[in-house]
Amino acid sequence: MTSPMPNLYEILSLDRSASSEQLARAIADRDLELEQRMLPDTDPQRRQLHTAFSVLADEQRRATYDEALSSSRALEWSDLEYLGNFGSFPDPVFRPQPQSAPPPQSNPYNYPTYSPEAPAPGPVSNPFAQPYTAPTPAPYGGPAPVPDVHADRPSAGLRLGMALLDGLTFSMVSGLLLVGANSENVFSGMLVGLVGVAWFLGFEVLTGASPVKHLFGYQVRDSATGEKLSWEQSLKRQWWRAVSVVPVIGWLASFIGMIAIGTSIKPQTGFIGSHDRWAGAEVVRKPGR
Repeated sequence: MTSPMPNLYEILSLDRSASSEQLARAIADRDLELEQRMLPDTDPQRRQLHTAFSVLADEQRRATYDEALSSSRALEWSDLEYLGNFGSFPDPVFRPQPQSAPPPQSNPYNYPTYSPEAPAPGPVSNPFAQPYTAPTPAPYGGPAPVPDVHADRPSAGLRLGMALLDGLTFSMVSGLLLVGANSENVFSGMLVGLVGVAWFLGFEVLTGASPVKHLFGYQVRDSATGEKLSWEQSLKRQWWRAVSVVPVIGWLASFIGMIAIGTSIKPQTGFIGSHDRWAGAEVVRKPGR
């Protein structure tokens, strides 16, 4: 007997009213946590997330799934994988049906005979019982490509380039503050650090991005509401700049933090860094740019 279609929203505790992009981000974050716990791609939990991502992160596939879910169609996990890979449910005509063994034939001469057994039934209710191979690489490690989930976010290389240009721009401005001052003075360094924090937080909160990000057509926004960041959110994003105000120890922590943040910006995380996730923020292209 075919089991009812799995309800991805209930199984994964997802908000059905959320947008496809929000669901994609939530599923990707959960899969990243399992990956950091060293669970392989073949783990049933991660494969559940991959299947859910391929279905719910795309508007059309999600609409097809929601319609089937509302009509209580009796489908299986294998059907959801098919939907995630090809954008539609499989044709029921092509479902393999169980076959029964042929009736025994009379054998008046007692010759040795052979009765073939019935073949195994078609798709099982648990798609994770067989080895699984994702057809093509996809954002967040899902089994099917989902276009434009994070296409408006800059890559790690571009973000690094913008950060370097921002640092160079501020260095030119801060150099004016130290004209005539002793550059070896610890307090001068702390002053520059404080001004730097105020510079980047102010631009981010009041204008939506640093000067160089504006120049390249990007903005920093709240990932849930799309609004500008609050002072608290911006401080969380810029924590590695804030700690650099403290001499020696702060400089070392800032350097290590900068490396950790850079390595966390990758396709598997949707190009959202660890500092972005802590602040609930994202860097995206401005509308119309």
